[in-house]
This record gives sequence, C-alpha cells and structure tokens, in this order.
Amino acid sequence: MQPSDDDDDVANLMGKFGAKADRYREIEVARVFAETPAAPPAAPQPPAPTPAEPTSPPLVQGDTGTPETTAAPSLRTLLQDLARQRQAQATQQPQPALAAQVPGRIIAVVSTRGGVGRSTLASLLAILLNSTDRQAIVLELDPQNAQYHHLGTRPPAQGICQASLEQRSWRDLAQTGYANTRLLAFGENDPQQLQALEHQLEGDPHWLARHLNELALGKHDTLIIDTPPGSTIYQQQALHMADLVIAVVRPDAASHAALERLITAIKPHLGGDRPASCWFVINGVDNAHPLSVDIAQILERQLKTQLLGTITWDEAIAEALAYECNPFEQSAESRGCQDLLAIADKLHDQLESKHP
Repeated sequence: MQPSDDDDDVANLMGKFGAKADRYREIEVARVFAETPAAPPAAPQPPAPTPAEPTSPPLVQGDTGTPETTAAPSLRTLLQDLARQRQAQATQQPQPALAAQVPGRIIAVVSTRGGVGRSTLASLLAILLNSTDRQAIVLELDPQNAQYHHLGTRPPAQGICQASLEQRSWRDLAQTGYANTRLLAFGENDPQQLQALEHQLEGDPHWLARHLNELALGKHDTLIIDTPPGSTIYQQQALHMADLVIAVVRPDAASHAALERLITAIKPHLGGDRPASCWFVINGVDNAHPLSVDIAQILERQLKTQLLGTITWDEAIAEALAYECNPFEQSAESRGCQDLLAIADKLHDQLESKHP
C-alpha cells in the first residue's frame, strides 16, 4: 500500500514532536444522545392519619352506655328566661336625660372675658325676677367667689366647691340676699381643691344636673348661673343645662373682636335635652365717650333680634353696691336701673313663654 498524503502529514507532525509515525493510533468515539425519559407521576399517597385528641375523662365515672336524652326545659325555666329578656330590653331603651328632668327656669350668664359686668348683671336680674311665689336663686360657678358682694350676704366659708368634693348636697348651702334672693356661693377654695373639682366635672357630664335635682326647684323658680369668663368646664355644664343664655359684652374693641368666638362657643349648646335660646346684653355704655357709644351702635346692628337690651354705665349702681345696698332701693330712678328693669321685663316674658 502506498503511503497517502495523510500519512505524510502524520509523519511530519509526529516528527515535530520527536516521535515516530508508527506510534500514531486513531481513536473513534461514538457519541449516542438519548433523551432521558420523564419520571412517571408519583402515585397519590393517602393522607396521614390525624392523631386523635385524647378524650377528657368524664367528671363523674360511671356507665358509658347509651347517652340519655336531654329533657326539655320546664315551663318555669321558660318563664324566667322570658322575664330576663324583657328586663334586658328595658335597660337598653334610652333613659330620659337628667338635664330634662330638672324643674325650674335656668339662665346661664356667660362672657368671653372678665370685667364686663357679668356677675353684677346676674345678681341684679335675680333681685328683679324674685317674688313671693317665684324664687330667684343665683348659683355661683365662678371660683372668684365674689357674688356675696353683689347680693349683700356674708362671706361664705363653705360653698358648692367643698360640698361637691365631700359628696354633700347643696340644699343647705343657700344664703338669703337682697329682696329675699338666694345665693349658692362657690365658697372659699385653694388650687388643690379647684384642680380636684375640675377633675370631678371632667369625668361626670351630669355633675351639675344631679346637684340641681337635689335642690327641688319649683316649676316657676328661676336659677341664674354665674359662670367664669371664657370657655371653661363650668361654663360648658351651665350651657348644657340652660333654658336661656345671656351673653354679656361691653362696648369696646376687645368685646367686639371676641364676639364671633363667643357666638361659636354658645351655638353647640342651643339644642340637646333642654333647647335653649340665646340673648345678648350690651353692658356699660358710657355716654360721655363717643367711642363707647359708636361701638354700642355697631354691636346693636350686628346682634339685631338677639339683643335683649343695652345698659348705660351708672355710677349710682356702683356706689350702692360699694355701700352694701340694694341698688333698686337706693337709686331705682337712675338710668342704669331703668335699663335693667326693661331687660328684666323682656326676660320675664321669654321665661313665661318657655314655662307658662
């Protein structure tokens, strides 16, 4: 056999590596590609048995034979169940509010700031509204404890503050003032007592209603509540109880600026258990100062039909109170007293229309 070109190529290649051509061997590799068959689907296994929970032993060991049939409830049991259902339904029905149960006519006198004559107005209106068959009572919810100056009573050592903290009734606290009016004074107090009392009011929205129920007011008695200035917990409870709200403003720039805030504070309390009406009194118009007169006219235009009246500044009233006298006995013909009489007449008509 003649050597082929491939043999020469192999010899040359092997010679380059210092080897002989007769050492060359060809190796044929056969490659077989075969698809690996997919594994057959596993046979579904039965679910593992859930271990049974151990049965609690019976409370009383005994025969475990056929259980006895439960006996039907007796008629007595059914009647008792029915009575309990009726009692539960009765307790779920809305109960009448405490505020609506308090008899008498209740007036809350409020203001946004001090120095507007709120306490003086409350006491003088009580003097004018009091009569033999229609008692007028001033309830002082102002911690300043100054109402006794306006009604001519002695300084109260104890008042509603201490009585409330001691869980006592207010009935025996009333003092007699000018024209046989009655005063329930706030009483002497200290910061710790005030803090405790305010905490009591915050946790008891019916605090005032409950104490007023204890007073046993008559249907035609009038309770005038003197509140501290500004939005306080005392004012809120008084507004909630009021049949009529009297908001006091002075004819000055500060009262005019705060008028909208005062209206906003009163408005949410004009509905509820005892729907109240609101009236305004402009107090202390000084005719000697044109600015006072001008602001009074502006307030009159703004308040319009809600204005109960305007009171002229009267030195005679201040002098009578300073000398511990009833102003309507000392200077009934003065301009301020005449203004107050006109306001009291309108107020009387409003109260009669609400409680004829």
